[in-house]
Amino acid sequence: MDKKLIRQKIRHKQKWIGTTYTKVFDSNVPESKLRYVVKIIITGDQSSTRVLNLYKVKEDGSYEDFIPNINVAAPEYKEIPEGSYDIENPIITLEGGTNLAGMIASGNTLSLTVIYWDND
Repeated sequence: MDKKLIRQKIRHKQKWIGTTYTKVFDSNVPESKLRYVVKIIITGDQSSTRVLNLYKVKEDGSYEDFIPNINVAAPEYKEIPEGSYDIENPIITLEGGTNLAGMIASGNTLSLTVIYWDND
């Protein structure tokens, strides 16, 4: 796909992640699509370090480790990947029926922003 077309499809989704499995997208990726996640930004709170685990939610509803044990110090933020990102090289591809989820080990919530685009 042409980079110009991909740039027009770039979207973002922000979600607050707590101590239970929290899906990033309100519904799973539609069966006919692929969702390309190109960047994840995690923002810490003002009080203490949090540990975030990211999961790929499979079609059967089970959770598969994607990136475990991400330490986010207060009030810092983490970028995955650090710095710039490549729209043609996603960090994870979500197939139809899947989703992305996060859960922190303890404490208050963290803000998670996902930058992505769908093929359609």
